[in-house]
Amino acid sequence: MAIYAIHYTYPDDTTELMKVRPEHREWLSGLPGLLVAGMYQPGHDEVSEGEPTAAEPENAALIVYSAESLDEVTTVFDGDPYWAAGLVLRRVVRAWNPPLGPWVADATQSPA
Repeated sequence: MAIYAIHYTYPDDTTELMKVRPEHREWLSGLPGLLVAGMYQPGHDEVSEGEPTAAEPENAALIVYSAESLDEVTTVFDGDPYWAAGLVLRRVVRAWNPPLGPWVADATQSPA
């Protein structure tokens, strides 16, 4: 199994998002590959010299999910009530194979 990071960007007005939230959370809770999920909280956003200055959206979330393939992840997450309702403005799905920490996908890369 591989680990995937899924980044959602939501609209600025979260009125509709909150209406669908219970259904979205129930759906997420039923996913066997779910590792962690949640909206970002207010934080610090800075850029290095020469980097684009567009700010990250304020309403966004990170979902970490375990699956066999990228195709499996996108197929599964097409069933998210937020996605079906058009409340996800952008969805970025990437394989994420961290070499450090408790979620190390490849134990040979772990320093332990």
